[in-house]
Amino acid sequence: MDSSSLCLLFLTLCSADAFMEYVVDRCEFNSTDLKDIEYIRSYNYNRKEYVRFSSSLGKYVGYTEYGVKNAERWNNDPSELGAMKAQKETYCKHNIDIDYQTALSKS
Repeated sequence: MDSSSLCLLFLTLCSADAFMEYVVDRCEFNSTDLKDIEYIRSYNYNRKEYVRFSSSLGKYVGYTEYGVKNAERWNNDPSELGAMKAQKETYCKHNIDIDYQTALSKS
């Protein structure tokens, strides 16, 4: 494998009356080493990202007025932040290990 970043991507979609909200979970990584992995969860409404959690920042960042309010609320909840920070290891590391093993067994 080359040194470029790889990415795992999972979408959750909800729509009603032509409005669409979706959440994108992704893992960006250069290796299976936990320090080289970044977990990102993006919340989007009608194709516009309004709030994001990044494991490299360790907190939520809002991009709209609604997103800023949600980020502030979630950042003040230690259990929410703890759960999101744990996703780097429980979600990303687990899936990346599987992907690496699959790729190595086929090469």
